[in-house]
Amino acid sequence: MKPDALKVLIYATCRDRLLVFDEPDFPDVQWQVPGGTVEHGEDVAEAASREFHEETGLTPGPLTQLGTHDYRFSLKNGGTVFHRRHYFHVGLDSNQPSTWLHRELTPFGGGAPILFRFFWISLSEARAKLGYGMAECLPLIG
Repeated sequence: MKPDALKVLIYATCRDRLLVFDEPDFPDVQWQVPGGTVEHGEDVAEAASREFHEETGLTPGPLTQLGTHDYRFSLKNGGTVFHRRHYFHVGLDSNQPSTWLHRELTPFGGGAPILFRFFWISLSEARAKLGYGMAECLPLIG
């Protein structure tokens, strides 16, 4: 079965903590890691680097591909969506702020910029609290 979209998700770590974000304007949205949609003809590693920068405002160092996972979810109308997710890891230097706000200026499908609030959590907390199946490849971080 062909996926509806190819996605990239980036686990960014610093001092054994994982970078996550929430959306202050949408308090019901679960915690997430940076990521997004691979554009037509785009290499997944290039998409991961681009999406990380667009969502966080940070320029990542070298990314390590961890794995691929197929994720399906149901829509309110009863339909099902199938994403093929490519997971990456990047280690960041220790000079990162503890929290910051950043606007995603080019959200998938267009629309108004989305405000993200970034912060760091432990890997064990991430396994328990990341939403939307995003913790799937956390055990693969070396």
